[in-house]
Amino acid sequence: MKVLIFAANREKFPDPVFPIGASYIAESVRNAGFQVVIFDACFSNDVYTDLRNILVKEKPDIVGFSIRNVDNISFPIAENYLQYYAECVKVVRDNSKAKIVLGGSGFSIFPELYMKELNADFGIKGEGEFLFIDLLKNIEKNILPKEKLLYSPKIKDINFNDFPKRVGFDIDNYYKYSSCINIQTKRGCAFNCSYCTYPLLEGNDYRFRTAEKVVDEIEYWVNEKEIKHFFFVDNVFNHPEEYSKSICEEIIKRSLKINWTGFFIPKVTDKEFLIACKESGMTSIDFGTDAFSTPTLLGYDKFFTIDEIFKSCEMCKDLNIKFNHSLIFGGPNETLETLEETIKNTDLTNPTSVIGFIGVRLYPNTPMSKNIKDIEIGLNPVFYVSEAVKEFIVEYLIKKMEGRQTWIIPGIQKGTNENFLKKLRERGKKGPLWEFFG
Repeated sequence: MKVLIFAANREKFPDPVFPIGASYIAESVRNAGFQVVIFDACFSNDVYTDLRNILVKEKPDIVGFSIRNVDNISFPIAENYLQYYAECVKVVRDNSKAKIVLGGSGFSIFPELYMKELNADFGIKGEGEFLFIDLLKNIEKNILPKEKLLYSPKIKDINFNDFPKRVGFDIDNYYKYSSCINIQTKRGCAFNCSYCTYPLLEGNDYRFRTAEKVVDEIEYWVNEKEIKHFFFVDNVFNHPEEYSKSICEEIIKRSLKINWTGFFIPKVTDKEFLIACKESGMTSIDFGTDAFSTPTLLGYDKFFTIDEIFKSCEMCKDLNIKFNHSLIFGGPNETLETLEETIKNTDLTNPTSVIGFIGVRLYPNTPMSKNIKDIEIGLNPVFYVSEAVKEFIVEYLIKKMEGRQTWIIPGIQKGTNENFLKKLRERGKKGPLWEFFG
């Protein structure tokens, strides 16, 4: 049986993101003995034509359709990707007899809606490494599930025999234009931020890969492709610090000369941990700060304080570590005063850069969504913006951003010149582009 893994994402701002989820599925399918073909839409100049050509040429029996992004989450210029996905499904139906199986993180947030809108043969909500294989084996035996939508339990042990070798994906272009290879060390999130889908997708309990297996993967890419830059894509890399430190120590132990960064919570408790991070090659930190005012932090159900954010930033400055603040303006409890305080406190930390979003994209079953009535939350992007700032927040931020060269806010198209960013990559700039703002 031949399986086409179709990674549908085309979003390239600020950088193209390698489809790590689709690569895990592809590796699992290949190891199960099925023939695997890859079509990654990210670098295609004509997705529909390229998809049609590969369907005609390869004649797959199954199309594993990976939906990573629902939309571009950029209020007030949000773009829903449903029509694009529908057109891709039409291309498959018109040019193949293959069964379509939907999956991916975006799909898993809205599985019922996507099944209805795209009329797929099957869909898998959750982690698909095992359940997709079971489905393929049953289809091969002509034993079809009674239900089209299948629900995968959390995989308890994610120390798979093989990490994704990413065969069939354009590693060279991803490294050129995103300047790094993404690595996942664990799944799950121990926190419950009011807007976040990670606990819904991966659960609240951490499931760890061993430090040895994580660094085996890093070392493979160093040797195989001479890749030196990596991004840890865990929703929070630095929690728990003991585990994260063990990865740093394993990198140091093997004398790997790499550069890396990742997403951190701004609650660093141990300076020795940051020292180990830096010694292992960390060049910068992307802090998921979200807000810098107590009322708004409480509205997001954050588990850190203003003082802890300042302390974390001071540690970074003491160690000469670059850092970015990721912020969300307009959340619960946001007022003009909290906006002013967030911007003032952010400035006081003197970050390398700031990336800000306006409003909170609402997803079903998050704590925030459960508290909001009379709003239909679906595939069409819906954003929460505090009533206290709703009428003026866009104009306010446009005015506030004047002269702020190191701030990026996609919703007002501040710092979002994709051609400029692409040119930087073509000139060989590696690592997060915001590192070069300082």
